[in-house]
Amino acid sequence: MRSIIVTSTKPYTGKSGIAVALAQVFADRGLDVGYFKPYGTMPVLVDDLTTDEDALYVNQTLVRPSDIADVCPVVRTQGLIERVLGGSNPDMETTVLEAWRRCADGRDVMIIEGPTEPGQGVCTGLSLTDVATLFDAPVLLIDRPRSTDLPEDAVWASRIIGDRLAGLLMNGVHEARLPVTRDRIMPFLESRGVPALGVIPYDPGLGSVTIQEIVDALDAVVLTAPDRLENTVEAFMVGAMGQEKALRFFRRKANKAVITGGDRADVQLAALETSTRCIVLTGNLLPDPFVVTRAEESGVPMLMVDTDTLTAVERMDTLLGRVHLHDPVKAARIRAMLERECDLERLLRAMQLD
Repeated sequence: MRSIIVTSTKPYTGKSGIAVALAQVFADRGLDVGYFKPYGTMPVLVDDLTTDEDALYVNQTLVRPSDIADVCPVVRTQGLIERVLGGSNPDMETTVLEAWRRCADGRDVMIIEGPTEPGQGVCTGLSLTDVATLFDAPVLLIDRPRSTDLPEDAVWASRIIGDRLAGLLMNGVHEARLPVTRDRIMPFLESRGVPALGVIPYDPGLGSVTIQEIVDALDAVVLTAPDRLENTVEAFMVGAMGQEKALRFFRRKANKAVITGGDRADVQLAALETSTRCIVLTGNLLPDPFVVTRAEESGVPMLMVDTDTLTAVERMDTLLGRVHLHDPVKAARIRAMLERECDLERLLRAMQLD
């Protein structure tokens, strides 16, 4: 059996999406593919069992899913945090290895989803170096470069991984940065001993969320157009200026959510004049009835929340920062980009699957 650890340099790099795409690629080659995530950080309750949200979904995409109790044996809940801080946490390594053996039984390939960043899980003995040593498997590193940075996160992580590094993928690179990433950054990484496998462009559709997901995340009250909650939002903008400036500002982005105070009728009207999918009203303030009528006529949901604007912005940033995998269309798009942009044969050779 062969294994590959898929890990990342920082949050929101798309490693779970890459893991799903790799599983599909391997399955199409006739391999029995399993999935395992030693340490999860997004707890979700399923039939009185706590597991990780992404692990739950990825496992369900497999031809032969594993028992969900084994797929992610350690989840960062408040209870776990208290046990670790109190010094009474159980033997994590034994727990992980026993669950791993059950998931890996009879498989040809195992995809192990590593930590979001190298240091994540270090207090439980499940950091990147711990996981790589425990499973003695090659590592696929996913990075999403910042627009002005040298690739320092990638070089640093490659030093931590050492000889187990099978390759690096740059994921979610904006169009303006593609030439410099492909022509300068990737050759630079190769010169530093980092196998550069490919550059996957940014796709705004992958980070989109439905308005219903925004409603759930913000615990919002829907005031208008409740039949449009399945529409998707690709970006958000904050309206805190006058109407004339707001109109010019809002025209810069399509398919957006606008966050503004519930008493800012001028900003709300400006948003309705542009490509706006929904308006988030902060401060638990009801909008002007005239604006409500305009929004209803335009089919734009207005969502009232009891938080301030800053809190709403932080929650939206987190929501739109993640690639929401629970969509077969998005999974297919990720796979197509992976096959088109990544040197998969080089990765297979590193896994001894060529």
